[in-house]
Amino acid sequence: MHVFHFRGLSSVLVFLLAIVGIALVFLALPASFMMVLWNALVFEGAKGPEINLYQGLLLWGIVLVILKLVFKPEIQLEFVKPNANKAGKSAKDATSTSVSSEINTPLETQADESQVSKPEQKSPKH
Repeated sequence: MHVFHFRGLSSVLVFLLAIVGIALVFLALPASFMMVLWNALVFEGAKGPEINLYQGLLLWGIVLVILKLVFKPEIQLEFVKPNANKAGKSAKDATSTSVSSEINTPLETQADESQVSKPEQKSPKH
């Protein structure tokens, strides 16, 4: 953990100036770039709507979220391919056995709604 010691008003002002500078570099400049890019391509090129700096900031946020989802996804989808070649069986036999095994498995029954909505009543103890 870092501990920052501020000695005087000038060090507080320098710290605040550094925070504002970081915010400008990472938020305002890309937001203004997105605004200019949108207005050049969509507003002037395709006669679409014009956006301001706040909307450019929102567009930059959307771009950041999309980049994060593409390059560092938190949710990963796994697609399982069925194993077509099983120990001496052809692909057609393996497919037919997997389909027949799915057909032969019994379906799970759902609980009766009357049992779910009305739990068993316990008799009072004497």
